[in-house]
Amino acid sequence: MIFLFRHDWNRLAKLYRTQEAPPLNFSRMQSGCVGLVDYKGTLNVGITPQGIYLSIFFLFSFGLTPLLIPWSAIRKIEPANQLFIKRFRLYLSNCSISRNR
Repeated sequence: MIFLFRHDWNRLAKLYRTQEAPPLNFSRMQSGCVGLVDYKGTLNVGITPQGIYLSIFFLFSFGLTPLLIPWSAIRKIEPANQLFIKRFRLYLSNCSISRNR
C-alpha cells in the first residue's frame, strides 16, 4: 500500500527533488492529487520565483522528499473547481502523471 502512495510522487522526485527550505508564502495542510493519490489535508504548497514547491506533512510523508517544480516544466494550468473549492490542474511537460476528475 505504501508503495502505491509513493510511486507517482517518487517519479516526480526523480526530476524535481529539492533540498530548499519552504518559501515564505507556504500554505500547510492543503488538499491535492498527485497521480492517483489524493493528499487530503496533508499537502504543503508554496510559490517561488523558480516554481511550485510541494511537500507532504511530515507525519504522513513516509520519506517523500519535497519537490520544486520549475515554471518551465509546467505546460498548462487550468481551473478545476469543485463546488465552492478553488482548485487548479497542472500539466507537466516532462512526465505523464495525471488524474482526471
